[in-house]
Order: sequence, then structure tokens, then C-alpha cells
Amino acid sequence: MIDLALLPAPVLGPPAGGRRQVKLRAPRPPRSRMPHLYLVRHAQPDFTGHYDSVTALGLQQSAWLGQHFAARGLRFARVVSGSLQRQVHTLETTLQHLPGAPPRLVDPRFNEYDAASVLAAFHLGDEGALRATGDRRGYFTAVRSALQAWSQREDAPAGMESWRTFGERVIAAADAACAELEHSDVVLVVTSGGVIGRLVAATLGADAEAAIQLNLQTRNTGITELIRGRSVSRLVAFNAIPHLEHPDRAHAVTHS
Repeated sequence: MIDLALLPAPVLGPPAGGRRQVKLRAPRPPRSRMPHLYLVRHAQPDFTGHYDSVTALGLQQSAWLGQHFAARGLRFARVVSGSLQRQVHTLETTLQHLPGAPPRLVDPRFNEYDAASVLAAFHLGDEGALRATGDRRGYFTAVRSALQAWSQREDAPAGMESWRTFGERVIAAADAACAELEHSDVVLVVTSGGVIGRLVAATLGADAEAAIQLNLQTRNTGITELIRGRSVSRLVAFNAIPHLEHPDRAHAVTHS
């Protein structure tokens, strides 16, 4: 594993007032002459147990993802994950079905925000205890409220980064992942929902509330595709799961 070199983090612009609707569709082979960034949310974790791990179903999701990429003839110029185990294991399993892929890189800037710290900072419960109940609706309702409170603070709550710093680091990570590539190169990044939501919102010029809503919509191994050039950034696809769109795989569509 190789750590990506750090690049200076760009400054986030002011949030836009409007909300854009994102049309869901499967990514297509790149036609643009700018690097394409495939952002994949990690596979299903153990929601009620050790969250930073991947379940047996999550490993199967990852395998199907790799098979899908191979069937489409996608050749990645760079493959990256954050350093969280659920991200690393998802990418490792995906790459088992992609012979000839480049060495896997690790960039911790693609790590998720610390949900436990966010919940604790705004007195919305203990993350482990909330997950242990198995009440996903209750858990994600608490997370949404905590994220909204976090996004409205200018400073960083004790023991964690600020909302603005979180945005700056994930944009810097995306820039680093696409740096020094040839035109039309494709980059695969396995990360988490909060990172994907923040990058998509920044691409659309959307506000913090949109980033939070996008975050909470992401599905395990869902694919989001961005075009990232020096002066252009566009959304091509959001949260697509073509590898799971089979009658016998409906059980594998998860949001954990």
C-alpha cells in the first residue's frame, strides 16, 4: 500500500441557494477527455456489531462490483481507498476480479467523518448503543440531526474537525486522486457516504443540507461518477448499482 502525497486543500466556496435534482443512472465508459473519478461507497458493514468491517454479503457486493467493472472493460489508471477497514476490504475484494489493476493506494483523507464524535458533540446519543438496537431509522434520524447541527457551526467541536475542514480535506483527496493523469484516465476510489455526499454537493454548488441528504441516500457499493478537470467538475452518475440490478440480487441492495 502506498500513501498518496498530500496536496494543498482548496477553499470551499459559499453554498448555493438552489437545490438540483440528481438523475440516477449507471456509469458509462468514459468519453470525455478529462479524468473520470468513480466513487464507490464501501460494502455492507456489520451494523449492529463492529461497524468498521464488511459482512459476508458485503464481500459478495464487492465481488459483483469487480465483475461488473471487468465485464465493461474498465481499466483504472489509479485505485484508491481510505484507511478504514470497511473501505480497504471492499477495494481488495473488488480488485480480485480486476486482473491487471494498478497497485492499491491509501489516502486517509477519504475516511468518513467520525460519526461517534458528531453524535456525542451534540448530545444525540452513543453511536454504538444506537446501532446495537438495530433501529436503523432511529440511528439515521439521530445522525441527520447531528450532521445538521455540525454543518451550522463555524468552529470545530472538541475532539473533531469542523464541517468546513471536512469538506476541504475530501476535495483535496479527490484532487490528489486525479492529479497528473492523462486525458480520459479513470480513477476508482472506495470511500464512504459522507465523503461522496460532500463531493457531489460541491460539484453541484449545493448547500450543506443537500450534502447531508446525498450522504444518507448512498447505498453500499453504489457508484458515483464525476468528471474532474482543472477548471471543470461535472456529475455523470450518482449512487448507481448496475451490479445489483438482477432479480436474484434484490436482497443485496443495502444502505447500512
